[in-house]
Amino acid sequence: MRNNPVLVVLMFVGLFGLAVLLGYVAGQAFLSPPGPQVARPARPAPAPAPAPATPAQPPISLQPPEAGPSEPPQPPPAEPAQPAPAPTPSPTPVPVPAPLSPPVVTPPVSAVTYRVQVGAFLRRENAEARVAQLVKDGFDAYINQSSGLFKVQVGAFKERENAEKLADQLRALGYEVLITTTK
Repeated sequence: MRNNPVLVVLMFVGLFGLAVLLGYVAGQAFLSPPGPQVARPARPAPAPAPAPATPAQPPISLQPPEAGPSEPPQPPPAEPAQPAPAPTPSPTPVPVPAPLSPPVVTPPVSAVTYRVQVGAFLRRENAEARVAQLVKDGFDAYINQSSGLFKVQVGAFKERENAEKLADQLRALGYEVLITTTK
């Protein structure tokens, strides 16, 4: 008994269509998160702070800081709204000292640096949006690009306990964090 070639072709096309459909359904099941979807609690809107005396907000840093701070960065304190005293004329000009910058400490090559990661994105725009959100919340965030991902990180610490303190602060604000290490 000989098979009709048209029927054989139709059977292969049908099997191919069925395989594509099953592949799509399996892919959706694989890519969807397991378990029930839990709504993330909305963060309360921060209270509006008085306008700062500085002319502009510092730019978003896209480069990681050098390791070295021994304490996690704190969100900037809100300044009390008090009127500034009227300046009094001075008979002699007073020299303004240059701001002191902390000494640059270069860690040994074998030292481990702990960083708090607050996201890893395929698109740079998404990483920049997360950095802007963290800067708005008072953290000095930056982007590290590696392995094809744009990783949003905060801090660079010599001691893990300082990174854990910063991670706890970020978790309290509703961020999902991961502590990473580099040598």
